[in-house]
Amino acid sequence: MTHATRNPTKLVRRVLGGCFVSAALLGTGASLAQQAPSGLEKASTIAAKWVVQADAGQADAMWKSSSPTMQKSVNQADWAKYVANLRQQLGAEQSRQWIGVNKVDNPQGMPQGEYLNVVYSTQYAKLATFETVSLSKSGSGWLPVGYVVRPAQAAAGNAAPKPAAGGK
Repeated sequence: MTHATRNPTKLVRRVLGGCFVSAALLGTGASLAQQAPSGLEKASTIAAKWVVQADAGQADAMWKSSSPTMQKSVNQADWAKYVANLRQQLGAEQSRQWIGVNKVDNPQGMPQGEYLNVVYSTQYAKLATFETVSLSKSGSGWLPVGYVVRPAQAAAGNAAPKPAAGGK
């Protein structure tokens, strides 16, 4: 989210405030296998749908399908601006590869519960990135709670890519 440091507007501050989710989930979970077990297939499918919606400029659909926790953190109009700004900065998606899933239980600063970070390595026209969709366990399954895109170079210095999980 390099744009956040360049444009300290009210919207960016709200989005960064929502990125507290990212800080709470970053690197705190145990990495799961590269292939999602059948119990995680639904979560992976939801995450995949979310990144495709982001590519298609369907931020409103993303927001409507998100968890109440996310909806309380960022309003629908600000979410739409965030996603549109990301896509403007990144350009068109050229390739995307699923990297894996990180499980996080009871992350600090979030409601108690189970969370997953679904991580992708994505090449956009303007930048190579790590994309992370964060999901929270709900009674009906998994609900998106955040979406963060980080430049691949920012994570390259780490021993293993750590997802920038779920903020808004």
